[in-house]
Amino acid sequence: KLGREPEVQYHTHHDEEDWTVTLLDTGPATETGGRLARALPHVKDENFLFTYGDGVTDSDLNASIEFHKSHGAIATATAVKPAGRFGELSISKGTITAFSEKPDRGPRYVNGGFCVFNKRIGDYLTGDDCILEREPLERLASEGQLKAHCHAGFWQCMDTQREQQQLESLWASGDAPWKIW
Repeated sequence: KLGREPEVQYHTHHDEEDWTVTLLDTGPATETGGRLARALPHVKDENFLFTYGDGVTDSDLNASIEFHKSHGAIATATAVKPAGRFGELSISKGTITAFSEKPDRGPRYVNGGFCVFNKRIGDYLTGDDCILEREPLERLASEGQLKAHCHAGFWQCMDTQREQQQLESLWASGDAPWKIW
């Protein structure tokens, strides 16, 4: 409802850090790079954390920040090897030589969606239609300004209902690997 004063409601016991949360309405048509560009004026520090918010991990964010500071590049992405979703086949001359049902780790790294950026990332963002994962990150990579902080621990995205159910089951079990507090 327009015209209401913003308010914060706590629904359970809270023991949070001393944080400030800013909610920024960037509109439904704004792409990831455009959303980041609109958020940059609210970022006070030279380096900052960025996430898509659709994944969980037990990655050490402090280690990612230290790694980022150590190399001086504009961007650091947490690189992960996701669990395989399908059985993998090894094939030689048309014959399957090995079969591995849903291997624990895929053969290639992917962007885990947890990043440390320097505010200079703004120089790579072109407007609301800018897709961060396309030209900005591709350009940063070609210029040697995108580094990988490799994480071998737990990581899982939540892009499908199946993934949501798996993560909710882990949470309900009391053994959620990403709950490190």
